[in-house]
Amino acid sequence: MQWNFEYLRLRFPDKKRLRFFSIFVAVSFFFWIITKLSNSYSSSVDFDVNFVNAPPLIVLNENPNARLRTNITASGFELLIYHFIKNEINVSIENADYNLGTGKIDLMGQKFGLQQQLYKNVRLNRVSPSHLNFKYGKLKRLKVPIIPPNNINFKLGYNQAGKWLIQPDSVWIYGPSKEVNKISGLSIESFKENDIDGDIEETLKLLPINQIQYETHEVLVKTKVKRFTEKSVEVFINIKNLPDSLAIKLFPQSINITFLVLIEKADVISARDFKFSCDYDQAQINDTNSLDIFLDIKPNYVRNVKWKIKKVDYLIRK
Repeated sequence: MQWNFEYLRLRFPDKKRLRFFSIFVAVSFFFWIITKLSNSYSSSVDFDVNFVNAPPLIVLNENPNARLRTNITASGFELLIYHFIKNEINVSIENADYNLGTGKIDLMGQKFGLQQQLYKNVRLNRVSPSHLNFKYGKLKRLKVPIIPPNNINFKLGYNQAGKWLIQPDSVWIYGPSKEVNKISGLSIESFKENDIDGDIEETLKLLPINQIQYETHEVLVKTKVKRFTEKSVEVFINIKNLPDSLAIKLFPQSINITFLVLIEKADVISARDFKFSCDYDQAQINDTNSLDIFLDIKPNYVRNVKWKIKKVDYLIRK
């Protein structure tokens, strides 16, 4: 037994020698890997395609999910990166052939542009397929007016005293025909200020709409702001579209209204400056015993006209 133990001790290295040998092997393997990865190799690498540079009024109908298989020559390090990350490459469709909803792009004609997107020392050898097809649609172009702001927080006793001046007052938009046809006006972002008591002149952004592109994204809005006071008057209600053969009596025949008026006009305004009416055709169409009250005319220096009674009853006298 003694001889066998001595033999084993002499035959195999001790722990220190074994540790040194392991480190030596690991370092040698590391430098061998570095050497191998520094060499150049050719390999196939797949790329997900992003279509870019679409011409004006052209839009892709769906995500094409196109892929390219390339053959590239690169160092082992670079190939290792390409094989372990998601690879994407941009393909320009600016000069594609467009015909009846299908676009076709020649990739061989874009080889230089594709090469420029690879790592500096990587060489692009081949691209497959040589052509890519994609589905597209044409955008509709329409000039749409800007909707004036209506959510201004004025300081108590102040209000808008003139019309809105909006520059530009309309904007060209682009998008699928179905979506463009739904749009009659563009809204702007809300004012950030509160308690406004001076003239407004501010550049505001247009609110985005899904699938719609704007030629301009901001507009300048201006208006005058002055002091107002509240006032009330009693006004008579007129009846429209009443046949000559009929006479009608309304209950009530007049209503009380309240409104804001420019301070300098408060002493001159009267009930004669307003016109309220009901439409007899409403009774014919809806077979109702009451009619809605509408404001037809008011001075342009009046704001926030309100009335509590919204409907009137009527009695027909033939």
